[in-house]
Amino acid sequence: VVEVNGALLFEVDLMITTGVAVTKQPSKTTYFIGEEFDPTGMVVTATFADDTTADVTEDCTFSPETMAEGTKSVAVTYRRAGITKTAAVTVTVRVLDHIAITTAPTKTAYKYGETFAPAGMVVTAYYTDEASRAVTGYTYSPTGALKLSDTTITVSYTEGGVTKTTTQAIT
Repeated sequence: VVEVNGALLFEVDLMITTGVAVTKQPSKTTYFIGEEFDPTGMVVTATFADDTTADVTEDCTFSPETMAEGTKSVAVTYRRAGITKTAAVTVTVRVLDHIAITTAPTKTAYKYGETFAPAGMVVTAYYTDEASRAVTGYTYSPTGALKLSDTTITVSYTEGGVTKTTTQAIT
């Protein structure tokens, strides 16, 4: 049997969040439309009422999660004990500017009635930030039997709601 007399004194340290900041930017800040935000390398630091700080990166949420045309920043939100604090990470979203055929298809000469064969053709997409990459998923026309009047193939590529076209000469 233990008998306790007197008062007990409890010292309570309320970790009330007073602010949050991105103290190290993520490794990746430039995205293609449709890519997911990647927080790798980012450090988010919360400051508390007692002037202590802590790395709270793992407890944060991000919005938007998927990049869209016109996205300029990602909101970084930290919630604790009913208090919400937000910081922002500036991002760049690449928008399709134009396309080009950087390697012609293996076959460019056809007989009347044959169909275009894109084998060997490389289509490169160029973006507003001057980045480029080879792409797939392009379409071309005409797709059926070629006529004597067909001297070019029109190649189209769509990304993020933007469609660009170019042509490939054939004989």
